[in-house]
Amino acid sequence: MKKAGKIIGRIILILLILFLIALIICFFYQKSAQKKDRELLEKDGFANLVSAGDFDMNVNILGDGKYTIIAMPGSGDSAFPVSMKQFYEHLSDDITLVTVLRPGYGISGGTKKDMTTEKIVESTRTALKNAGIEAPYILMPHSLSGIYGTYWESTYPDEISGVIFLDSNFEGDNEMPEKGVIKVMYNVMLNCRNFLDKSGLSRAIDAIKGEEEDDLYGEYAKDAAAFYGATDSSLTTQEMKNFFINNETAWSSIKSNDIPKIYITTDFKTIEDIKDYNDFYDFGLSEEDMQKRLEESTGEWKTELKEKRSRYIEKIGNCKEINIPGSHWIYEHKPDECAKVIEDFLKGLK
Repeated sequence: MKKAGKIIGRIILILLILFLIALIICFFYQKSAQKKDRELLEKDGFANLVSAGDFDMNVNILGDGKYTIIAMPGSGDSAFPVSMKQFYEHLSDDITLVTVLRPGYGISGGTKKDMTTEKIVESTRTALKNAGIEAPYILMPHSLSGIYGTYWESTYPDEISGVIFLDSNFEGDNEMPEKGVIKVMYNVMLNCRNFLDKSGLSRAIDAIKGEEEDDLYGEYAKDAAAFYGATDSSLTTQEMKNFFINNETAWSSIKSNDIPKIYITTDFKTIEDIKDYNDFYDFGLSEEDMQKRLEESTGEWKTELKEKRSRYIEKIGNCKEINIPGSHWIYEHKPDECAKVIEDFLKGLK
């Protein structure tokens, strides 16, 4: 029995040593690959680091029109500059489209203490000024960035001439339980993801599986991958850990004002909407699955969500809701329709 125990112990020790060796190899592979990521982004013109105070942020500027739109990415969307470069092709020459990546996203710098609503907005404002982008701005926050867009237009209204909320966050009354299984599991999930990314294991797994070209990014697929590869996951993890606090900060900052705003929703209305969505992304949903999606879009949970959204839209003031049925990433799913809504909104500005 003792002999069997020793053998098992030695096997475990060997496996542990092998794992540590693999971890070290993955770590150095990650560092080398991140250097190449940065070089590719510089070569393709996606790298434009600007001082945001005590660190740099990546600011991409497209066009030189009279309307300056500040595009703000959703949670973890480090390849947002690539998406916006593609989307810009559907916009008129009257628009200057500026994409600013938050701390830790892509090659933007920062530290853990920076992932608060106040610091993120202040850093973005500083980076824009140092990039020579003058206010007033038209904010265009997508998804999670609704937090920062809400805080910005409420706290510094003189800098904002309009806001385009792209299916963005509006649930300011949500709270994370102080204790309990949900909070523990949430933090464990985020920490595991951070470990896989920082150690290089995520990249190694992807390399073993083989590279897959992302049709959505087309000729910029490698740049999109480079943005994700260069991302500091410890910062994006910290941002998600701060989500509920940051949300509450934005919600409590709201001051109803007359700044013109539109909120672009993406609610499915018909089965044809879902079929179009399914065909675009090639999800392979069955008729039954699509019917279930349609039922969910009119169910109790979705109805409650829409009521919350309506309360938010009313609270921020002078905001019109416009629905384009489709993906949460509506600017890639229906770029022409999205661009038309945006340009119609701009025409109504003073």
